[in-house]
Amino acid sequence: MTPAGGPAPTEGGAAEVLDVERASATPTPPVRKPRRRTASPPASTLPLGGAQSWFLEAITHPGSVSSGALAARRTTGTSIDALLTSSPALSALDRLAVYHYAYRARLIDALADDYPTLRHALGVTAFESLARRVIDRFPSQTPNLNAYGRVMLDHLAGRDGRPPRRPFLLDLARLEWALVEVIHAPTPPRLTPAALRSIPPERWPNLRFSGSPSLRLLPSRWPVNRYLQAFRSGEAPALPKPNPSCLLVYRQGFTVWRMDLSPLTHGLLASLLSGVPLGEALEAVEGHAGADQVMRWFEAWVSGGVFTGVAGG
Repeated sequence: MTPAGGPAPTEGGAAEVLDVERASATPTPPVRKPRRRTASPPASTLPLGGAQSWFLEAITHPGSVSSGALAARRTTGTSIDALLTSSPALSALDRLAVYHYAYRARLIDALADDYPTLRHALGVTAFESLARRVIDRFPSQTPNLNAYGRVMLDHLAGRDGRPPRRPFLLDLARLEWALVEVIHAPTPPRLTPAALRSIPPERWPNLRFSGSPSLRLLPSRWPVNRYLQAFRSGEAPALPKPNPSCLLVYRQGFTVWRMDLSPLTHGLLASLLSGVPLGEALEAVEGHAGADQVMRWFEAWVSGGVFTGVAGG
């Protein structure tokens, strides 16, 4: 782990790389005993949009597939037999069950892919139960699942402004989701060390820095990075006690890094990323860090691509 006060990245690397989009593979559900039935052509008069709405409601219904088909019938006035035929092996309801099952199975897989450490912290059974509640509350709205995992944070954060029941799990999920967001964030131009050195020293106090969209600052009351690293190292960490931590997640090329920050370095970087002029931000650390130490922080941040540009000089 990083020494106190030192921002050098010691965690992360290729483990965070994800360079492919999620495919929409359909898991195979358990099916009922085959029934020998003769197919008959459906007699639906629903237009295409109506049929799509019927299937959407039936497949995403939080109850059983039968409940979904009944709910869709109440909404549209159309029964399942008017839209789906039976096959020699499966009834119309069994055929619909394939998609009703696969919809949740794929989303559970996507959430487990985004939150493997949270899955460990909860246990597989509890995580899948949580994932089903999340899916029922926040149905998928787009065909691309890269952004779907955000709903886990919305669910864990609680409802109606109430505080979350398990704040460590929320902060752990925030870290894992930050890794996903940083992977998929755009790659903007970087402020280079040469560009920074070219600015006359007398203009530095007025400099305002622009932060990269491929970084996240994560203060927490819990040692979430230490817990995540222990899990990735093959350990079975127990849920930790409160112990404040500060973390910078950022990307260099296709590699994501996690940089532990001291409260001092976190405060300085947070001020700069919020648009505070450099001179004003440095006043807050005056007496706590020397000029050489501050310069080392800047070198690490600039070389890591934390800043995209500078203005006001």
